[in-house]
Amino acid sequence: MAEECSAPEEPKAESALPSLNKTLSYGLTGDYRLRLKKDFEGIFKNGKKAAHGGLILWYRLDAGETKPRMGISVSAKLGVAPKRNRIKRLLREVFRLNRHKLNHGAAFVISPREGGRLKDFHSTETVVLELWRKAGILNN
Repeated sequence: MAEECSAPEEPKAESALPSLNKTLSYGLTGDYRLRLKKDFEGIFKNGKKAAHGGLILWYRLDAGETKPRMGISVSAKLGVAPKRNRIKRLLREVFRLNRHKLNHGAAFVISPREGGRLKDFHSTETVVLELWRKAGILNN
């Protein structure tokens, strides 16, 4: 029977600048997503509305929340399922990479309209950031 051989572990040097050792997590966990019907309805009923560049944003600021949360609502009028799924992927990616710019208590539902300018990532990001700025949910 072969013996397992492992290299001895070297002690890790502690950094003088602990803040540099922290990495920003870019994953999109369920904490950042609106999923329940009551959450969507609460934002539609009690939230505010803004529109820009083919997108509609319903939003509200919740003082008790520690993270921004997003929901997406895409109508079948936008086209076949692969097209709708691509739009949702683009919107989720823009949120994932830019959520650190949002107010912590922001909860919103974003819905694309027909004829919107959501062709690629960069055009989608530009439109979404402008919409967030217009709604006042971006950190200054």
